[in-house]
Amino acid sequence: MNTRKLFATSLIALASVAASSAFAEDGYDHNYPVIAATAGSSTVTRAQVRAELIQAEKDGSLAAISDNNYPVVQSTGPAKTRAEVRAEVAAAAKAGTLDIRGDYHG
Repeated sequence: MNTRKLFATSLIALASVAASSAFAEDGYDHNYPVIAATAGSSTVTRAQVRAELIQAEKDGSLAAISDNNYPVVQSTGPAKTRAEVRAEVAAAAKAGTLDIRGDYHG
């Protein structure tokens, strides 16, 4: 019984080592562009940049940025009322054109 257990354990260990090597680099050169970071020279001082930032915050010209770095977009409200949507669904169901699968048809 111990021999079987040892064999099974060894087989599992060997399989896991073999599987991990399958995720190694594929060996292909994908020709991704390499962009070298260069230190540029600025024409304004740190104090000038801070002053511009404070001024932009005060006059509202600085776009509000959310946590995920996308600009915050104000909601304009729904284009249709709930009653309009319900009426459209009822009309489509009555006409036999109601697609209950949603937008994805793949």
